[in-house]
Amino acid sequence: MLRALEAWAHDGIVEARTRAFALLLWDGSIRTKAALALNAEDVVEDPTANRIVVRSAVKERPCEANRYRSREFVLSARTRSALADYLRVLRTGGWLPTGRLQGPLFVSSTGTGSPKRISSRSAIHWWDFFQEKVKSHCTRTYQLDDLVYSGRIAYLEASGGDSESLSDHSGISRRWASEYRSDHKLAPAEVMKKLDKSR
Repeated sequence: MLRALEAWAHDGIVEARTRAFALLLWDGSIRTKAALALNAEDVVEDPTANRIVVRSAVKERPCEANRYRSREFVLSARTRSALADYLRVLRTGGWLPTGRLQGPLFVSSTGTGSPKRISSRSAIHWWDFFQEKVKSHCTRTYQLDDLVYSGRIAYLEASGGDSESLSDHSGISRRWASEYRSDHKLAPAEVMKKLDKSR
């Protein structure tokens, strides 16, 4: 799926936004609602600089989407690059009224000059649109929550099964993180069955 996402990405806002959004969910172990609540200034070093530099650690502001809890999570180089590419598309395409990287991070593609935050429904629509375009390269359909779950499992594997590190990174409780550890021992097909049942 990640390879298909990279191959599909172009210079258009929809493609760049979908790629950046999906990788953010994967890397940050962040839920859709919280990702959509992020502002551009939450992820860039300097919103006014000509050169776009995405932070290696994102700080979530307390808001309704994250139950008014701030947290920090780290991003991979791949996700930082995807976010920078997307923000360049916003800036060069006239999607931002002043060129400053401020306001909603993920904006609607229905009008330039006055960016509006994309809705959860639209984010899901464009994710499904992407999957329809690359269905010959993918063996199954993935929900956005599948990306979050898979990202958490990948993080757990990379950390050597350290559930406390997963808890710190993803903002889930130690108890829930330890549950991921037991899922980590299941075969991939069994994990997918559990994901299918949870939908």
